[in-house]
Amino acid sequence: MLAFMSDARDRLVEVTARIFAEAGYHGTTTRRIAQEADVNEVTLFRHFGSKEALIREALRTAALRTRASLDLDSTDPAAELHRWALAAFHHFYERKDLVRRVMGEMVERPEIAPSVCEDTNAECSELERFFTRLQERGLARGDVRARAAAGMLLGALISNALWRDFLPQVPEPAENVRLYVDLVLKGIGLDTAAPASKRSGGRTAGNPKP
Repeated sequence: MLAFMSDARDRLVEVTARIFAEAGYHGTTTRRIAQEADVNEVTLFRHFGSKEALIREALRTAALRTRASLDLDSTDPAAELHRWALAAFHHFYERKDLVRRVMGEMVERPEIAPSVCEDTNAECSELERFFTRLQERGLARGDVRARAAAGMLLGALISNALWRDFLPQVPEPAENVRLYVDLVLKGIGLDTAAPASKRSGGRTAGNPKP
């Protein structure tokens, strides 16, 4: 019984995110959600109490899935940031319809903004910690504002993910992401052309900084 209730809740969340991306707030009716999730509306309200609460949970859950994480003490920070940035790009690209829909609805319904904006803030905070850690390790210039560098990179990744399908001559994602990352690393003073051992201060994976 508990497994069935959990399955029903998961289906409701997944279906709601998909319908919202397609039809927006007004088109995301509880009747349609219940029908496509193969549950009745009573079950929907038992789990979430209201349409508004269900939509917020669906957006929050969609934002959290497959989020990449950064290794702050990577022995090759340039490679680590490239890996993270490409994963972050795909995270937003796979949800581009949903994110664009939320952006269009936020003026009329600002209460839905935190569900997606909190995800972006979390990504930006993780990037800020990464750049700050590079400064602490002596691998980036000390006068660099880590928050600004994080915002610039994340903004470029999100913009490319949301709008690249409408631009006819955009480099492939991996190339685009590499260009963005290399520009930011150059801006903070990390030499991406140097060997990994030099960038990590001579440390290897088996000899981390104390």
